[in-house]
Amino acid sequence: MARDQGAFKVDNPWPRIGWASLSGLIVISAVLGFVVLSRYQQTDPTLDIWGAICRGLGITADRATAAEPKPPLRTPTQIAWTSSTLDQIAAGNAQHGAFIALNCAACHGELGVSTSSLIPMLAGMDAAAIYKQLDDYRSGKRLWGVMGAIAKALSAPDSADVAAYFAAQSGGLPALTGDRVPESGRSFRETDPAKRLVFAGDPQRGIPPCSACHGPGGFKIGAPALQGQHAAYIERQLLAFAKMTL
Repeated sequence: MARDQGAFKVDNPWPRIGWASLSGLIVISAVLGFVVLSRYQQTDPTLDIWGAICRGLGITADRATAAEPKPPLRTPTQIAWTSSTLDQIAAGNAQHGAFIALNCAACHGELGVSTSSLIPMLAGMDAAAIYKQLDDYRSGKRLWGVMGAIAKALSAPDSADVAAYFAAQSGGLPALTGDRVPESGRSFRETDPAKRLVFAGDPQRGIPPCSACHGPGGFKIGAPALQGQHAAYIERQLLAFAKMTL
């Protein structure tokens, strides 16, 4: 019979050798891929065998109970950029805001042009950014000495009015003009490290670009403009954010 001839002989050992070799390769590959190689990480400590297997399978090795206490949810702001919020900001009365701004001149300077490098410039800042910061101080989402008391004394319409006033002042931050599109070449290929951090960040250190929040063209609704702001003030705010005090 054909089965008794050539490769189909009943006592032919090669099929068994082939299947055994394939099984051995699968076992060796599984051990290397799920146990040996998965244990080593670039910056973190070496995993144990169970953690390596779970990592190779794409699942977590955390076997702790899900009922463990979790930190409370922290909402960074109460502002939502709805049409009603934007309408309220747009309806701000700069004339009434000038009266309210008399209380701000002692720190932020006449017309919002701060003479202290540690106090932010308000003149020319977008009204939505000022309105949001006042609401964050009023709600306690942002804590900074006297600003909390001042913000609590203002209603939402008052905040819109004073924001409209400072936004209309000149001599402070540069005016936001044009379509607010960033200059070309702002990427990881940027040779200036400061500009590279601003527009591209540093993924290796987990640093997102400043433009992600403040806008690639120097503007994003609700976020304060950084161009023209005091360098010392920006540095102090970065240190405060690093300490999670804001």
